[in-house]
Amino acid sequence: MVGTFAHSFDRETFNGSQNTRQDALKEGFQKLPQLESSPDMIYVGKRVPLDPGSSGLAEMILAAMRRRVREQSEGSSNQYLMRVNEHQLAELDDEIDRVVRAWLTKHNLQPTQSRMIAISEHPVPSPSMNGSNKASNGEVSDIGEGQFPLTIG
Repeated sequence: MVGTFAHSFDRETFNGSQNTRQDALKEGFQKLPQLESSPDMIYVGKRVPLDPGSSGLAEMILAAMRRRVREQSEGSSNQYLMRVNEHQLAELDDEIDRVVRAWLTKHNLQPTQSRMIAISEHPVPSPSMNGSNKASNGEVSDIGEGQFPLTIG
């Protein structure tokens, strides 16, 4: 499937255009220092073009054709195109889709919008997880006291 990968910090606004999911994630991690607050997640999704709406039109076209013939014949052609089977309908759908897509491409009329699919979530490590808050020798330096006395029994 054609598409590029982009990253997001809010799962709504995606930025970037990378060839792989890993490159988009790497780009997201590189952008973290530029943010005012650190997000909990980096989302990576695949950006794909919108479907131009050219599929599944055969049934609607056949209905319009039946209606036009019925109007021309003053209602006496009730059986016109009523015996089209599912294989014929699928074949017509494929042909209409192919022709419409070729026409859109020829005249540069394809949708310019895209949508995000296959969104993955990647946790952003907190500062304490990446080692920046550790004591210098790796030992626990502050134990503290609990609020409740230890009771056995």
